[in-house]
Amino acid sequence: MATAEQLNQAIGLIQNHQHADAEALLTPLLNQSAADADVWQLIALARKGQLDLTGAEIAFRQSIDLHAAPAVVTNLGNLYRQMGREDEALNCYNRALEAAASHLPARINKGRALLALSRLEEATTLYTGILEELPEHTNARIGLAQSLQRSGQHRAATLHFEKVLAQDPENAAALNGLGVIQKISGRPREASRALKRAAASAPTAPEVRTNLASALALSGEETEAISEYREALRLDPLNPELHDWFNGYLSTLAHRDYLRSYAEVLDQHPSAGSLAIAYARKLLLGEQGDKALQVLAAVPIDAEQTRAYLACERSHILREMGEFDEAVSAAREAHHLLPALPRNILELATAIMAASADYEEAVAYLQPLTSSATCGQDIRATYATALRYAGRRDEYDQLVDYEKYVGMRHIETPEGYGNLMTFLQALREHLTSLHITRHHPVGQSLQFGTQTLDDLFSREESVIEALKVGLTNAIQSFAQGLPSNVEHPVSNRYTGEITFSDSWSVLLRKMGFHKNHYHSHGWLSSAFYLTVPDVVSAGGKEGWIKFGEPGFRAREPLGPEHWLQPEEGALAIFPSYVWHGTEALQSDVERMTVGFDVLPVAK
Repeated sequence: MATAEQLNQAIGLIQNHQHADAEALLTPLLNQSAADADVWQLIALARKGQLDLTGAEIAFRQSIDLHAAPAVVTNLGNLYRQMGREDEALNCYNRALEAAASHLPARINKGRALLALSRLEEATTLYTGILEELPEHTNARIGLAQSLQRSGQHRAATLHFEKVLAQDPENAAALNGLGVIQKISGRPREASRALKRAAASAPTAPEVRTNLASALALSGEETEAISEYREALRLDPLNPELHDWFNGYLSTLAHRDYLRSYAEVLDQHPSAGSLAIAYARKLLLGEQGDKALQVLAAVPIDAEQTRAYLACERSHILREMGEFDEAVSAAREAHHLLPALPRNILELATAIMAASADYEEAVAYLQPLTSSATCGQDIRATYATALRYAGRRDEYDQLVDYEKYVGMRHIETPEGYGNLMTFLQALREHLTSLHITRHHPVGQSLQFGTQTLDDLFSREESVIEALKVGLTNAIQSFAQGLPSNVEHPVSNRYTGEITFSDSWSVLLRKMGFHKNHYHSHGWLSSAFYLTVPDVVSAGGKEGWIKFGEPGFRAREPLGPEHWLQPEEGALAIFPSYVWHGTEALQSDVERMTVGFDVLPVAK
């Protein structure tokens, strides 16, 4: 057995961040203490400190097999959370709590896993229970505040963050949470101050730097925002989402460094396949398809999963370049390697349609996905398109019934305003002040115009609150008139209550339009019209919203089937999975809208 002195020496090395030395000390002990759970646990911690996460997992499991101590099972859960394996982490915390129901680290970290899995009510209940027992527990209060914040209960969350800060004024998690609430509430300068303090307390936390960058961007502090995004990427260079946020912001500034971060990191980490795929997609959007294919070709293939992901993305690029037959071949390769992966099925079906191949084959691939628990708006949009291509008009019309599921509603004059035109003018003036960028965000449907930053309806401003009330009433009126059909994916989800899941404002200018697209994160989606130029009513459909035209390139493209003419003070409402875009503005005029997605509130 390893002696207490040897174990204590290893613990000291780990505490001093001398992880390699700790592992070197511990490894010889396995020859004499192979059945010692403590040695394996310390080896796991030493490997974790060296970012050998796979090796750490193996060592934690060896320790648990010898003795399933709740602390070690919890540490394995924490490792899984670091690896993004939240479901497995949650299983570990539950296992630890089965052995020791009061084990506090497992309870606290279980709450964090629930938050990561968006199981917000369970996280709120868990943290509330801990605070009833331990009212001064800082991490439990922060966890409760974060779950309330994620649930949209910003005032309650703020109170908890402030209570933590009253005892610990430089607590980074509380400052970060408070700063995010201030940012999305429309107080970016306050947010920047709080987030700068958070960054000073937690200088190696990339999420704090990212939130600070976003707050600075909202304040119009472009140079500082870019600097903070770069620092976040220095701390977390392989995070595709962070690259996306940074380059999305750079694109709105038409900045010369747009996409440079991808190339720089891939030079250092050529095997970062997910980052290469994200970079390739951005290059394709900039009509650099050949370069996108070169980026994918440079990724070393170390596993079938990598090969499948790259083949799927290669298919997407090839079909958008008009190389339809080659796209189908790549999509079939991806599907052969990982046949159960929905993204591979979606891409194969889309490639088949784009190539004008066997449309019934596309339907056959997609149909099983429509009844799966993971069926999203991407599957519905693609399946509807396959039905239309295959000539299965009755099934298509049932799913995409423009007369029943697409419509217009006017909002009523909000309280406190003399008439609707007065309200619209006040709203236009306010939104104009929020259009602080210079270029449309690359990757969005918008072309030739600007889009506001961050979630619009999270702003705590009277004119925005008045708009939300008016839109809620109009959406409810529309939803209450939906057909009663338990088999239809729109009708069967309505619960009687709705919530906004995303919102923004768009200002289109000359030649401005929206490319055909659908909304992945909504149930119903809408465009509310604030400024409608005279050309829209001139009889030529200029600036009208159109429906039914797929957003992918094809040998035999399908055209739009339905149009709505925008009217000031009115909103177009439609299922989020329906393809939609706009006819381009040809005149030198502007059109302002507010776009948003709606979800039914779960009962």
